[in-house]
Amino acid sequence: MQAAVLHQLGSAPCYERFEDPVANDGEVLLKVLAASLKPIERGMASGAHYASFRELPVICGVDGVGTLETGERVFFGGPRRPFGTMAEKTVAPRAFCFPLPEGLDDATAAALPNPAASSWLPLKWRARLKPGETVLVLGATGAAGKLAVQIAKILGAGRVIAAGRNPKALESTRSRGADTTIQIDQPRKDLVAAFATAAEDGIDIVLDYLWGAPTEALIEALTGSDLAAEPHTTRLIEIGSIAGPTIALPGAALRSSGLEIYGSGGGSAPRQAIAEAIPEILERAARGDLKLETKKVPLPDVETAWNQQEDRRIVFVP
Repeated sequence: MQAAVLHQLGSAPCYERFEDPVANDGEVLLKVLAASLKPIERGMASGAHYASFRELPVICGVDGVGTLETGERVFFGGPRRPFGTMAEKTVAPRAFCFPLPEGLDDATAAALPNPAASSWLPLKWRARLKPGETVLVLGATGAAGKLAVQIAKILGAGRVIAAGRNPKALESTRSRGADTTIQIDQPRKDLVAAFATAAEDGIDIVLDYLWGAPTEALIEALTGSDLAAEPHTTRLIEIGSIAGPTIALPGAALRSSGLEIYGSGGGSAPRQAIAEAIPEILERAARGDLKLETKKVPLPDVETAWNQQEDRRIVFVP
């Protein structure tokens, strides 16, 4: 079969022949219809991700859409290495195959669940969002951030604050449910002031896709100076680190505020939570409640498209 094969960390995969997969017990063989290119695939191939490959060569791709041998069309994930989803065929756990609703196209079904789950799971499982709470999406202008704004409203947030860098994309979050927006590429003191103003009525949950300097500014804004003040509990969920891998965390920020810091990623959510979230996300997408722009690219063009910067989510089609 043909596949996107990675031979060296830090390089793009090549389109070439690879051995055909054979399903083991508990697995299914799938004919791949579509597989999206996401930050996690780029991070794993670069060697920078905590789940980066340790043995090469390997086929890239962590999830996708395919058909079972019965002809059923499913969203699936967790292919057994060295097989991935950017190939003509792959194998995956039967337990991680989810039937697709009627009317949901292959590209959207392949591209949407991963970034949508990055906010759905922390809101429902990690932060346990209560109806009417305020959610700040830090990094709201990327694909996952835009979905996070929509999902926060769907799950019952009363107020959603979108913070991001791209002015046009940031403005577009208003039509997706954002009540307030904050431009993060402004001087540090101005950004801290903007966060502090947004937090005057309390921020209950922060979905943080950025980390680094923007998160430091937010924490500074949340750090109290009045010893008599009643702290407001803010659950900050660290999801991504696009703006930097580390932050400086002053002890005063923890001593003088109600800040609670959690993490959410591939290894932190229970499988049962994931199994419950994916069908809900797919159903919402089929109904048009969740939208993500995609761009189909033939899999033979994987090497050229790998490092392209697109507003739309690239989806490889074998």
